[in-house]
Amino acid sequence: MLVLTAWVAALIIWRQAPVYPPLVEVAVECENSAPIWSGSRPLRIMSLNVQFMAGKEYVFYYDQGQGKDRRPSAESVYHTLDKVAERIRAINPDLVLLQEINDSGDSRTHYIDQLSELQQRLGNLAYPCQTSAYYWKAGFVPHPQIMGSVSMKLATLSRYAVTTARRHQLPLMENDLITQHFYFQRAVLEARLKSALGADLAVLNTHFDAWGAGSGLMQRQVAKVITIIEQLERESVPWILAGDFNMLPPDGNRQWRRLQNQYDEDSPLQLIYDRYGAVPALESLQQNDAHKWYTHFPNDPQVAGPDRTIDYLFYDPERLQLLSAFVDQQKSLDISDHLPVVVELTPIH
Repeated sequence: MLVLTAWVAALIIWRQAPVYPPLVEVAVECENSAPIWSGSRPLRIMSLNVQFMAGKEYVFYYDQGQGKDRRPSAESVYHTLDKVAERIRAINPDLVLLQEINDSGDSRTHYIDQLSELQQRLGNLAYPCQTSAYYWKAGFVPHPQIMGSVSMKLATLSRYAVTTARRHQLPLMENDLITQHFYFQRAVLEARLKSALGADLAVLNTHFDAWGAGSGLMQRQVAKVITIIEQLERESVPWILAGDFNMLPPDGNRQWRRLQNQYDEDSPLQLIYDRYGAVPALESLQQNDAHKWYTHFPNDPQVAGPDRTIDYLFYDPERLQLLSAFVDQQKSLDISDHLPVVVELTPIH
């Protein structure tokens, strides 16, 4: 009887970790009052990995410093939500692309629905449209530092009307059967922003795998993203792509020389940089003040400040023009282990 009970429990746990098809439609929540983007004014975009709203007070078990912490307190989560909302209001983007945000199914962050809490802080009509897609979801993860449910996703908030959204599955890290089933299922969230110019704008939000150096995984994930972009180009759909890519830029190995054990020597992002518009631009990353474009501030207590670029925004250079870009370093250092990338783009008429 005990063996049967154990098998049933194991089966239930197994089924609570979904396996995603290559492409699936996802829900869009949009107020009827959401305006259509006219294209006559620039779009300001902010992309940020919020580190599941854990804040900077903890050194977690997966950090470079190999910290002892497993999860933040509920108070820290709410405090970080306040800070994220404060920076969004100050930056005032039209589109907010968030990575690593948890919801009410995640035990590590006390079952707090972070997207709902964030929207409440921003005001009901600040971003009347939102969509999200899971990339780590399981009713129970049998990892000694978790031993509970996880429910993490990509989320895109929009000031303008969003018509449809879908989830693209990225190639998976190779693991044993059990580990792979309960591991991250990295993805791209595509949202279509309704535009008065004709073709909708495809807004691609993603978070690539970490710890993939030397495995070929990062190259395969880049290839998948390029396939998505090429399909959009065949349809004459303008696009932007932003998120946490967990890769150093192809800057002549300036950053790699310091961090070489963690990343591929030949950056897989070279293929994207060669073909598309990019923030940060390579020219900026090869200057003496390249540190202004560092986007990652590890929780490792031995690291005093941002020390690498792994978050980016890429865009369709045939249909969109870059007006301005920056990494919000000075006022976002205490929010996450990542920093917001902020970009303004306008259509090329």
